[in-house]
Amino acid sequence: MKEKRIWILLGTGLAAAAGFVLRGWQARRGLVPGDVSVWCLGLLCAAAVIALAAACRGLEKKEVYTESFSSGTAELAVSLAGAALVLAGSLLSLARGEERLVPGLGVLAALCFGVTAWQRSRGAVPLYVFHAAPCLYLVVKLILEFKQWSVDPAVLDYCFDLFFAISAMCAVFHLGSFCFDKGQRRISVFWCLSCVVFAAVGLADGGLARCLLLAGMGVWTGCSAWQLLED
Repeated sequence: MKEKRIWILLGTGLAAAAGFVLRGWQARRGLVPGDVSVWCLGLLCAAAVIALAAACRGLEKKEVYTESFSSGTAELAVSLAGAALVLAGSLLSLARGEERLVPGLGVLAALCFGVTAWQRSRGAVPLYVFHAAPCLYLVVKLILEFKQWSVDPAVLDYCFDLFFAISAMCAVFHLGSFCFDKGQRRISVFWCLSCVVFAAVGLADGGLARCLLLAGMGVWTGCSAWQLLED
């Protein structure tokens, strides 16, 4: 199982790195439908998602929270780093005087991530609200952003942001089910690692606040997947 975990995480890391490079190449060439960069990035993401789905099918089931998330210091540090990045991105958005609802919910989500990380490190089960609040943040963020995207519906401008938003939302939602000892390990790992891949893609052409949020969510879900993949 340890060897399989390494291969899954290594493959995800390579896909994320390749996605970052290809998205940057695509941005430099211009988002032109039918361009070779569009096809390369699209095929890469499709292959990554299919490979993750196949790899996760072979994982053994785990449902209990305390059996699924380890209490190591390293995991705590990485999870807190992810929470800190989300917090920094949200505070930066607030400082710039942007729309306040989503950044405010982002601050709340970051604090919940921090509490959850601390609870995991103590071998305790966090209250479900600490998963529900970040999920609410991601849902509201997706709804408001989709309204903006639909004003000028150039699919290439927002499709990977949409994939990231869906992956992050599903990852946080499924992680919350472990609070009731009804977790679904396979689907949780799949969404967490999909979030990592699409977060890396988005990092190639985002502003500072957006990149902090993407990096934070990628680190948080990546660490959660790491813990779920442990024996």
